Amino acid sequence: MTGLLLALWTTATQIAPYLLLGLAVAGAMHVLVPSSTIRRHLSGAGWLPILKAALAGVPLPLCSCGVIPVAEHLRREGAGRGATLSFLASTPSTGVDSILATSGLLGPVFAVVRMAYAFAAGLLAGVLTESVGGPAPAAAPSAIVCVPSDEPTSASWSGALGRAMRHGFEDVLFGMRSWLWIGIVAGGLLSWALPADLFAGALGNPVLSYLAMAAIGVPLYVCATGSLPIAAALLAKGLSPGATLVFLAVGPATNTATIGFVAKSFGKRVLAIYLGVLVGVAFALGAVIDLTGLQAVIRKAVSCHTGIAWWEHASAVLLLFLSLRHLPLPSFRKKAVSMKISVPSISCGNCARHVTKALEMVPGITDIAVDVGAKTVSFSGASDAAAALAALERDGYPGVLLG
Repeated sequence: MTGLLLALWTTATQIAPYLLLGLAVAGAMHVLVPSSTIRRHLSGAGWLPILKAALAGVPLPLCSCGVIPVAEHLRREGAGRGATLSFLASTPSTGVDSILATSGLLGPVFAVVRMAYAFAAGLLAGVLTESVGGPAPAAAPSAIVCVPSDEPTSASWSGALGRAMRHGFEDVLFGMRSWLWIGIVAGGLLSWALPADLFAGALGNPVLSYLAMAAIGVPLYVCATGSLPIAAALLAKGLSPGATLVFLAVGPATNTATIGFVAKSFGKRVLAIYLGVLVGVAFALGAVIDLTGLQAVIRKAVSCHTGIAWWEHASAVLLLFLSLRHLPLPSFRKKAVSMKISVPSISCGNCARHVTKALEMVPGITDIAVDVGAKTVSFSGASDAAAALAALERDGYPGVLLG
């Protein structure tokens, strides 16, 4: 048991410093580069929006499910199929948080290769969609597609800093925290339980390992950052760096939700292009790593991390604290009451998810139920109405208490 706990904590300390830095950068990007700017540059057809979409997708910290409403909004704002598919392919494959975490766990060379994959896959997916994707589907209906709006700008440095910290250490972190800790626990378990020569036999065959990682990654939802501890543990047990890249590349960029969205919005031919590009580019870059000196460089970077410095321990403690903030905990000091709030800006399921997430961050609130048609949200708990209304307003959904 001591060995297992040590493996879990070691995994957490290796990823925590770089993830915290990435979250801070993500928050700064949110303040300095509003989403309206991204939408403006990615709208329209042609190769230039495709290139911009691939470049913009690399640093943005959006998961494969979180990117779907943004991609749909871009499509309805006038972005071409190529730009939309480019953004959809490159964005969830990596992000500023996972780039820095990858550098800490697997070395800077692997981080650069991962960025190269996201850009190449996005660019190729967009270009092929425009050139051989078949006739474009009919224009999207004029239904409302809800995406998080930019927060109002603040003239003060303190206001901007507060918005950046809330976005990085609340919005981004809370969106990934479940998969992040699942990944850390799974990575620690694999590191502790799997034999060191696991991939010495048939599983060491490059073709079989690539196919196995792709078969696991395509239908499965794994976060770009949360999948890192699992990949690091597999790499330490003998999985080739190329096969590790396949898992890290394909897993975050595809899942059943993304597959369904692409098929419904763009057709089966574009879906085949999308999946073929994501898997094909991952296989190609994986082979480049395994057949060149990059493999030795990456393994050396992974193996040279010995010992745990005090700042790594401190970073893991801080990450654990930030992740556990606002978790709903039972309260015995106040009597639970039922409340209903009218939220006029609720218009779709994505709005309902944002409202639910905002209220989940308020300690004491339970049994949240959103009625999109009535534009109301009901909940129970020990929290007062003022805390719930403040949380909704911070998230861009001001409301009025009913009754």
